Amino acid sequence: MNKLKKIGLTALGTSLVASSAIAADASLTGNVGYTWSSEEVGTSTTDGIGYEADFNMSVSGEMDNGWTATGSLLLTESATLSSSWTSLTMGSLGTVIVGNGYGGVGQAFDDVTPKAYEENHDGMKTSTAIDNIGANMGNGSLMYFGPTVDLGGFGVQVMAGYAPEASNTAVTDGGVSTSSNLWSSGQELGVKISGMGITAGAYANELTKDSADSETDGDAMTSTWHVSYNAGPVSVGYQTGGSDTGVTGAAELATAAKAYTTATGNFEFEKISIAANVSDNMSISWGELTETYDAQSDMTTNIADVEMKSTSIQFAYSMGSMKISGYMTDTDNPGWDSNAKSDEVTELAVGFSF
Repeated sequence: MNKLKKIGLTALGTSLVASSAIAADASLTGNVGYTWSSEEVGTSTTDGIGYEADFNMSVSGEMDNGWTATGSLLLTESATLSSSWTSLTMGSLGTVIVGNGYGGVGQAFDDVTPKAYEENHDGMKTSTAIDNIGANMGNGSLMYFGPTVDLGGFGVQVMAGYAPEASNTAVTDGGVSTSSNLWSSGQELGVKISGMGITAGAYANELTKDSADSETDGDAMTSTWHVSYNAGPVSVGYQTGGSDTGVTGAAELATAAKAYTTATGNFEFEKISIAANVSDNMSISWGELTETYDAQSDMTTNIADVEMKSTSIQFAYSMGSMKISGYMTDTDNPGWDSNAKSDEVTELAVGFSF
């Protein structure tokens, strides 16, 4: 009797395994191209010719209940892994994502005003505050993207993320995250609203101070909100926000370069841009990004805030799978250093998508 029961259970187990198999669809997409870049710092000019060779490989399958599981890998021209992730789309229940280099929920709020080609900070030597929105949540976090629901003619989507160790370190299959020497856990929350030509959103992220750390004086916080309006061929947008890095220490001089991840003050940013479709194939844009370093010093130290400002003019022209694009971005006080020379970067790119 026991043998018959064992045989029956074995057969049932085999049946369940066979019926749970997913017919997978695999795909390979990519971008290749050439770039020419020039950087002028004061009277010094440096030029470079580069190339792009990005390959995105993915596999996905739909289960019997309609849910879809997807895995993706993005490799760059340097033969390194740029990002990889696994997602489970559960129909009207939303999508759960875990990945490496995905950018966390914050990637949906990183400089999202209209542009023809790249973000203002592309090509800048300084890691900007707007580019670091939710940066510590980019790896080793569990992300949830809810479905877009209709509310009075507007589509609303809520998204959230949680990292048990906010070290921004990728966790592979069955591994544990590398501990951060600053933070324990991290959490983030964002919302997107779109409709009637308007796109808007808000995001907040908090990193909890590690109880054993002495380099921070409290939790770190980042927040931003944005709004854009599309009127036919023209789009205008505005974004603002700030961050409290939580790093403790002496106030930094206005005449010294700062690094966003180690600076002791706070950062505020404001971005405004306008983009226009000149034709079906041609678009142009102008954008201005202002980031202010606030030393958070008292009156006795008398350390002034420093404003870093970048202005970018861009274009993009497409012909089927071929695209020609470029920008010219000029930055004053790079690195939030009032003594730094202005930094002007020009880039021209020819790309092909397949």
